Amino acid sequence: MASYEIVLLGDQDASILAHQAIPQALALAATELGVVLRPRWLPSVEADGALRACDGLWCVPGSPYRNREGVLATIRTVREQRIPFLGTCGGLQYALLEYAHSVLGWADAAHAEENPLTTRALLAPLSCARVEFHNELRLLPDSRLIGLDGSERARAAYHCRFGVNAEYLPALLAAGWRVLAWDDEELPVAFELQTHPCHFGTLYQPEREALAGQVPVAVRSWLKAVIAARAEQP
Repeated sequence: MASYEIVLLGDQDASILAHQAIPQALALAATELGVVLRPRWLPSVEADGALRACDGLWCVPGSPYRNREGVLATIRTVREQRIPFLGTCGGLQYALLEYAHSVLGWADAAHAEENPLTTRALLAPLSCARVEFHNELRLLPDSRLIGLDGSERARAAYHCRFGVNAEYLPALLAAGWRVLAWDDEELPVAFELQTHPCHFGTLYQPEREALAGQVPVAVRSWLKAVIAARAEQP
């Protein structure tokens, strides 16, 4: 049975519900896909952009990370090396921030959680914090977030206070990102980089679905990309 090295980038904290759910999400998805996963946590304090034996990287919730620059550098590495990437909650936020810095050249782009006084808040406070919150999603047809039943509707669980600043959304879309899902207030809550084989994430926390024994669609989709990337290697 094929095995894959999975890196979980973030500061592991047993009190965070998403961190409790992630091992279960990986185990359920691995069983369904018939593979062996070897996950290892990469604390942000140890992140420096260098990766060893990594088939796929998941940047997990729990921001602000202790080592912001290390997280950004590591996300840049997986993007440039075309390693399948999943970011959930803060993980997606920092993937967008990394892209703004490295590709768009917005050196002053910031996360308002870290810098409330910034003049370019790429990630800004939501009008209403979504902490232990659930709502309905509208999914982009035929996107990687469509489940096995083909439905274009889904429910999402959040522990989130920040989202993409609408002022900068057009520039992100023009640079190659696309929205994969909108919530019932038409807020974009999932994004994918179209110039990469698998570089996407969600503002919500799909891993929580595993706590109810369900394979999260986002995790399944990401792991399928991990398997496909290995198959393409010479």
